Amino acid sequence: MTTTALLASAPVLAQQAPATEAQGEDIIVLGTREQGYRATVALQTNKSDTPIKETPFSVQVVTRELIRDRGITTVGEALRYVPGFSPQVGFGASNDRFYIRGFITPYNLKNGMRRSAYAPDEQLQNVEQVEVLKGPASALYGRFEPGGVVNFITKKPLDIPFAEVSALYGSFDQVRLTADLSTPITDTLGLRVNVSHDDRDGFRDFTFARDTFVAPVLQWQPDLDTTVTLEGEYAEKTGYFDRGFANDPIFLEAPRERQFGERDARYRNEGGIVSLFVDHRFSDAVRGRVAFGYSDFTKDAFYYAFGFPPTSHADPERPQVNRRPSLAYDKQRDLTAQAELYATFQTGAVEHKALVGIEYGYDRWRFDVTNPPFGVNLPIDFFDPVYGQHAVPTVLTADGEWNSDTVALYAQDELKLGQFRLLGGLRYDWNELENQDHLLGDPNEATTRGAASPRLGLTWTPSEAVSLYASWSRSFRAQVDVGRLRGGELPKPLIGESLEAGVKTSLLGGRLTPTLALFDIERRNVAVSDPEDFDLVLQIGRSRSRGIELDVPAVISPRWRVIANYTYLDTEVLEDTFVTPGVRLVNAPEHSASLWTTYDLAGSLSGASVGLGAQHIGRRAGNTDNSIFLPAYTRIDANLAYEFDAGFGPMRAQLNVLNLFDKFYYDSGGAFIPLYPGAPRTVSASLSYRFGGRP
Repeated sequence: MTTTALLASAPVLAQQAPATEAQGEDIIVLGTREQGYRATVALQTNKSDTPIKETPFSVQVVTRELIRDRGITTVGEALRYVPGFSPQVGFGASNDRFYIRGFITPYNLKNGMRRSAYAPDEQLQNVEQVEVLKGPASALYGRFEPGGVVNFITKKPLDIPFAEVSALYGSFDQVRLTADLSTPITDTLGLRVNVSHDDRDGFRDFTFARDTFVAPVLQWQPDLDTTVTLEGEYAEKTGYFDRGFANDPIFLEAPRERQFGERDARYRNEGGIVSLFVDHRFSDAVRGRVAFGYSDFTKDAFYYAFGFPPTSHADPERPQVNRRPSLAYDKQRDLTAQAELYATFQTGAVEHKALVGIEYGYDRWRFDVTNPPFGVNLPIDFFDPVYGQHAVPTVLTADGEWNSDTVALYAQDELKLGQFRLLGGLRYDWNELENQDHLLGDPNEATTRGAASPRLGLTWTPSEAVSLYASWSRSFRAQVDVGRLRGGELPKPLIGESLEAGVKTSLLGGRLTPTLALFDIERRNVAVSDPEDFDLVLQIGRSRSRGIELDVPAVISPRWRVIANYTYLDTEVLEDTFVTPGVRLVNAPEHSASLWTTYDLAGSLSGASVGLGAQHIGRRAGNTDNSIFLPAYTRIDANLAYEFDAGFGPMRAQLNVLNLFDKFYYDSGGAFIPLYPGAPRTVSASLSYRFGGRP
């Protein structure tokens, strides 16, 4: 029997593996194999079926079992137990942003396809697992920051009828309803649909959010060699546009619920994604993949930005917060098309796993911003805000378009000789950028850039239990929205370079799989403000992040699952025109650690489980010049769950408590991003019912 791994998640017929094995036929294995809180392979993220233990890079996977055990519903919560991760509240709390190893990641992947930066929060409802590839990912995926990339793997149709519905009620009047429905239509065609609706108030004054999400998937497997997957998503999110607190030390004195905007601040994100994947095995040694993805998202926002400066102290006893109402519109359309060919072969004693691919993609971004006339502020008292001031934005201060077209060629080869595995990869991107500023009479600024993104890695596996690895890789990201250089041209791409070494182990029969990684990342070509003309930029910025990560997933017993991690992070601005070299990067704690454990009870309490977790985030810089530091905190979470047969099918009841001891903390801060306090104690109770079975 031959087993071939294609780069998509499980197809309909793949769920019939036992019957297929009995007939001695080939089977197609797709997706990521996992056990408890660890995964052994990350097929889509690595574009290879090589075990994670033998890859020369750090990869963490948030498995479906961990998501279920924790009872979480947001991506930010799902990633809290990934080493090197720091949460970042997105634009007005309307979408997802993350810091990985000290660098922000404005773009994510979904099934290996680039995701729009203006999409609403990623929904976990249709996510099977979350894969995090650390370090530069440009050799495989093109334009990304050097810290890492997050890839969301979606659920696929099952070969038997399955349904799960759930209802949740929680703090701040949260009501969440979900449905996960899967059915085979024919022997070769399956359908799965995930739906969720979430309606909640927030812990901060005036805040609320409503999410609606629908994600159908059709998967067709006409034979054992071919799988065709068509996926769609529609997402809408509306809510209060929350600007948090300004990057001014006085705001550290404000209660976490205090709002400095007016009641009428709003945002609305809406759009959808269509994806098509065709996987085909030509022979035992050759397989191919064609992928197409298109997304279209629109964001409308009315918000109260902080003024310049954010506060005034004419009366030292009664400081005022300066605010400017703003109206913003963004529309982004993205298209990505890929064709890849994979081959395994042997030259002498050397085994090869080779990949070649071509990609075309475009981004179309249309935006405008309207503000009140210059000098108009709406001051409000810091200690005793009185709401009700209004000013109509009438001056169009930004009106333009950014268009980007990319063609890329990439190749990778993994060479295995005995205990050694050498990986070499290279991607070259041709990127054409076009900038139109309608306020200046539609002048068209266009530039074409080329960027090479190589990566090299070596893994030595002296035994089944230990792998030692080292790697070097480079990333790039076009800087399309930061301004122009003195000569009028657009800046060159931002370049990242990383060195990493580590050890991966598999102990106690694979039940304990620690990974230790040491890394050193430098980012250069950063566009910074020109001190002689703030409308221009200089391309001299450099920054560095280096540190140590320890990740320890463990299955201590069949009833006891644990995941623990620790990160030491040393970040530094090396060169800049705005801040003094030597300051730390924002939102990058020097020390962070987390632990989550779930224990399934036995005997008369069989079916019940208890979970307990702790996350420690050290002191962090809250802004670029380090004039604000956010204090360290430790947050404790807990839950109880009980699975039982209600007589008409299995049910699961779960009680979740986040921030059990009601710790005051700040979730994030940043350069142009306000400070956001973390949520107080949050309690939720959920009940789910399912019929059918999982594979």
